[in-house]
Amino acid sequence: MGKHDSQFIPPALNWAASDKVKDYEFNPQQAKAMLAKAGYPNGFDLDLWYMPVSRPYFPTPKPIAEAFAADLSAIGIRVKLLTKDWSAYLADRVKPPGFQAFMMGWIGDYGDPDNFYYPHFGPGSTGDLGNWKNPKVLELLDRGRASGDKAARAKIYAEVSEILHGEAVRLPIVHSQPLLGKRKNIQGWIPSPLGSESFEDVSKS
Repeated sequence: MGKHDSQFIPPALNWAASDKVKDYEFNPQQAKAMLAKAGYPNGFDLDLWYMPVSRPYFPTPKPIAEAFAADLSAIGIRVKLLTKDWSAYLADRVKPPGFQAFMMGWIGDYGDPDNFYYPHFGPGSTGDLGNWKNPKVLELLDRGRASGDKAARAKIYAEVSEILHGEAVRLPIVHSQPLLGKRKNIQGWIPSPLGSESFEDVSKS
């Protein structure tokens, strides 16, 4: 379905990725030790919300949530899986007190790092994280928008990725690869990178 990635930008935008950001290490014993150090030697209870609808980034949300829960239970985090109507899910996650943990995804509007960072970490975009903000990230995102130099922007977004990896307020899981298909008798269709298809020049033979 897609490729797991440790960064918020998809592989197609890896010119703006950081070489320093790697997958979080899978180490249950270390995770248990860190929980104990944080004051939770017996783990804790966690509500994990999963969407009730299939989306391109999570085509089967419940089994994916169950897999998350299984990994978390292995280190003592007792997960309760919850869901609700899609419109209520979207609205309630940004209403205090919000959700303890939840699944969400993003269908990019255009192929630029800004479109994968600003909507999730820019001003007014973290209501679902208790209005979390990092002044350095906000500064870098504004600089990235203002610059027209690709090399400079690459450095900016690499630094953003490094900061977010350390903060771990949103955890990237996978970048899905949308599938498109057409019949042999269709001509003139060029798939749009913006996700909005124009059929003005399409013909059928």
